[in-house]
Amino acid sequence: MKKIINECIIVRKKLGDTIILAKNRDRPYKPKLEVVHELINGVEVVHLHDIITDWSEGMNEYGVGVVNTALLVYYDEEEYNLIMKKGAKSKDGIILREALGQRTLKNTIKTAIKYMGGVAGHTFFSTEDTMVSLEKTPKHPFKLKKHNQDTDVVRTNHGEETEAGYRKGDDLKSSKIRKQSAEKIMNHIKDPKNILDALRKDFFEEDSNLNMNRKTKAMSTSSQVLLNVTDMIFEVNYFEDKVEEFKGIINKLPKGYEPTIKIEIKKL
Repeated sequence: MKKIINECIIVRKKLGDTIILAKNRDRPYKPKLEVVHELINGVEVVHLHDIITDWSEGMNEYGVGVVNTALLVYYDEEEYNLIMKKGAKSKDGIILREALGQRTLKNTIKTAIKYMGGVAGHTFFSTEDTMVSLEKTPKHPFKLKKHNQDTDVVRTNHGEETEAGYRKGDDLKSSKIRKQSAEKIMNHIKDPKNILDALRKDFFEEDSNLNMNRKTKAMSTSSQVLLNVTDMIFEVNYFEDKVEEFKGIINKLPKGYEPTIKIEIKKL
């Protein structure tokens, strides 16, 4: 059976007083994407929504940002096949939307751990003041870690606190090199506007599986997300030739509601 893998890079970066979460979203298929702006449990939320898998991640009006990358490769394979054949949806998107509909970082993390069994993978939760990572799969109990506010944090597809994710061979090599590349390039970033551009930089041949920006036959970086939780900006870059459809902003806010979060979209 062909592997169906979701491989991504997630980054947390501090630049002066500005806190950023960013992600390269890699997929073996062309996703249908939309940016949804809505109230969840009365909380303003903006999230990138993959219509095919029902995946979501984003930020809320209280300056809580959430991004995630996969760890359980074979679980993802089974889930993807189920989705494509039977129309079943990932529970992780439901969990993260519920988590974003909380008013505090503590309750966001608590929801992500406990609601519907909890979200799988590496998950970053960040406000201006606090950064916490969660590592969890259905096969591995959750591990929480609070990070120094002045330290860059990067995760790819191998476990740091558990034995989850890639553990050997070319897959582990790719995961580690992509992580090292992102850590290296983040050291040189001085402006939040340059982060997504930097995460598209190739250090190897264009079609190499070691690049942060994937352009292989099996895997493509289809979109990028940047969450500026300080200035309340949600930014999405998407590769027009790597997505089946980008539906734009779906505004579900009540009439007359004054939004807190600004949305910026760029087609690549």
